[in-house]
Amino acid sequence: SSGINAEYGYPYMKRITDYPQLFLGLTFNYGALMGYCACTGTLGITPLALYAAGIGWTLVYDTVYGHQDKLDDKIVGVRSTALKFEDRTKELCGKVTAGMGISLCVAGVSAGMGPSYFLASFMGCSMIMKGLSHVDLDNPQSCWEFFVMNKNIGLLILIGIIIGKFA
Repeated sequence: SSGINAEYGYPYMKRITDYPQLFLGLTFNYGALMGYCACTGTLGITPLALYAAGIGWTLVYDTVYGHQDKLDDKIVGVRSTALKFEDRTKELCGKVTAGMGISLCVAGVSAGMGPSYFLASFMGCSMIMKGLSHVDLDNPQSCWEFFVMNKNIGLLILIGIIIGKFA
């Protein structure tokens, strides 16, 4: 419940920090911790690594999404990683995506996942990297297409988790 309520704080974070997307990642991905704990009664490296991967992923896709609004954000005085990173966005988001991949790998090893999980995680991170190399951060439509592509990444990783654990 506290994770869900914290999501309402996201718009306010845009007024007090350059990193509201990090706050969004912390709140959106809280379910990785809650769900794991609810199923196992414990916390450990697996959910923490999955949580870290989710935070990184949210930071990346929402930073690119934020580039759609950067001109308006400057006018009204709200802050974002899109404005903070500026023309280093692709480089910094690439590094965060690499961290996401490492975190997914750590989670997979810790959980004893099968090869399909690692393949899906690698493919998902590769899709993000390719998307970062192609997105035009000054074109709102291009940023939107990158953002929407991320639903496919989530589905790919979910399928990898299911097959990797049960096959």
